[in-house]
Amino acid sequence: MPRRISFLFSAFVLALLLFAPSASADDESRLTRDDVSVIKKKLVAVLAAIGEPGDGYVKDDESFDLPASFYKDKKTGKISPTHSSAGRRFGSGAEKKAKKDQRDFEGEFERKLAEAQAKGDYQAMAALAQEMQMKAGQANLESVKAKKEPVEIHLSLNDYANQTIDPDAVVFERPGVIALRLKENANDADKATIVAYFDPVSLKETKTLSAIEFKPPDHVDAKTTVINATVRLTGPSTVVEAWAKKMDTKAVLSLIDRTR
Repeated sequence: MPRRISFLFSAFVLALLLFAPSASADDESRLTRDDVSVIKKKLVAVLAAIGEPGDGYVKDDESFDLPASFYKDKKTGKISPTHSSAGRRFGSGAEKKAKKDQRDFEGEFERKLAEAQAKGDYQAMAALAQEMQMKAGQANLESVKAKKEPVEIHLSLNDYANQTIDPDAVVFERPGVIALRLKENANDADKATIVAYFDPVSLKETKTLSAIEFKPPDHVDAKTTVINATVRLTGPSTVVEAWAKKMDTKAVLSLIDRTR
């Protein structure tokens, strides 16, 4: 390339970099503590509407991914949707019970051992060790029998989504919501992933759609506005499918601010 053309080309690229519109640090602003509190309360409310898997499951873990910032167009003052998410894990509670039983065993063993040592009764000490070993083995067996495959839920607010709708994968659908069974666990026939999509605008008439497309608008009315929700359930197929069908979809939709 001739030197003059090369120079002109470089100047053109530099001009594009200098004058092309770009995000500025001024566009990012911090949320207040009250804003974050409102967002978390919305996450908790949606989780409550979704409910729990039941069937002997108990909540093992819970986490929240809360935003600290929001974005605003410095020219127009319009606010972009703020993303947030939460997750929960459910199990049988067998692990927690096993740990409690272990602490109880250890406390009982130490007390009885101290009593036997104080009397110098070595025969009682040997019998005690055998007794505690049998109790520990029985407790471990009961824990294994009670253990369930975990069920996990992941909730996202103001998320993007692009998913083709396989007619055979529809678990249920009604105005504003559709749930699909996704093929994400091909190596485990007993495990399933069901995703429920909530949007009273883009999913108003689900039976006419061949794909789900969540494309949040360029701006919303407030920093805490919710325009859609995505709920992902993963676990034993019979458990998550039954759970998906009993979630309170009307309550979830009522928590979404965008209705048109």
